[in-house]
Amino acid sequence: MTTLVDISLEDSISIFEKDLNSDVLLTWCFPSINDQLRQVLLNKTSLEKEKISLNFSFSKYKNTWIYIHTTSIDHSSGTIPESLKRVAAFSICITRNHFNPEKYSSLASILSNVYLALGDCSKLLECQLRVINRGQFDVGALGKFVDSSFDVRRSYLATSIKDVIRLFGEEIILIWSAMAMKKRVVVYSEKLISLLKVIRALPLFVFHRQNWNILRPYVSINDLEIKDLQSTGIYCAGFVDPSIKSRDDLYDILIDLSSKEVSISSYSKDQFVLGSFHKDLLRFMLESLDNDEVSDQALIKGLNMKMKELLSKLESLKEDDGKITLESLESRKLPNGMSTFLFNIANAEGLNG
Repeated sequence: MTTLVDISLEDSISIFEKDLNSDVLLTWCFPSINDQLRQVLLNKTSLEKEKISLNFSFSKYKNTWIYIHTTSIDHSSGTIPESLKRVAAFSICITRNHFNPEKYSSLASILSNVYLALGDCSKLLECQLRVINRGQFDVGALGKFVDSSFDVRRSYLATSIKDVIRLFGEEIILIWSAMAMKKRVVVYSEKLISLLKVIRALPLFVFHRQNWNILRPYVSINDLEIKDLQSTGIYCAGFVDPSIKSRDDLYDILIDLSSKEVSISSYSKDQFVLGSFHKDLLRFMLESLDNDEVSDQALIKGLNMKMKELLSKLESLKEDDGKITLESLESRKLPNGMSTFLFNIANAEGLNG
């Protein structure tokens, strides 16, 4: 008897295969996905490229998180299932509605083991249903998955915030400012693995929001994904295509991991005037690097305290109607650039209603 389960449309598993003739097809999916998501998944697998990326990747399209594990098939092993005899490589694509790369890296890896060993989609369906109904499954030597073993809080802290600060030095204050003011952030790297490591850490600079949904960790430059990106308004988006550097219509700041430089868009330079608050905050972050007693968690807590102090200052600057306007801030004769910065922070934190 078949058990009926309530499966979200965002909880899918798909298999894309590249055959020995270099043709790429979606060979199995449960449940079904729309044509747009299908195209995005195909873009992310890299199977259509001459050089296939075998790194685990994660990305986001609309409200759907995408996790992909790609496997190359060694036909010299002699143990390939009959159904995979004409397959050069395949990608297991998992879609979910939440962020947890470690969880889905583990799940995708085990499902890849199962498919490589058996070449049987029905076994993947069985694993999918057991995850949904029981939160776990065990396929013996091929792997065991237990959903409750993966705390999302560990996933938030997977990349050290101190490592990111060390990487950019004094320019880290521009990254903090962009995150605090909810600006459009683009991160470029030649290597996908480096891109994903750094971009997932950026929400740590504004941890009080605990919002990883602003991430678009890996975006391909095509009309479908760029339109989706623009529709979100505010984002941290990652690219491995160097042409993104010339698209300053898509970012307020560009973080280049290859050169370790941060560039401000010509349209946004007036938003990034630095004052005494920024200098004090930068000093706090840089000094933490030389202090072994300051852990990542302690640094994040310190940044939260600095933001709390700033918000208390903003509360005291509210007008009688409870609003904070740029005009009212400018009338207070604040230091150069501080009025714009405070107004942006007020809007980002929802202090104007």
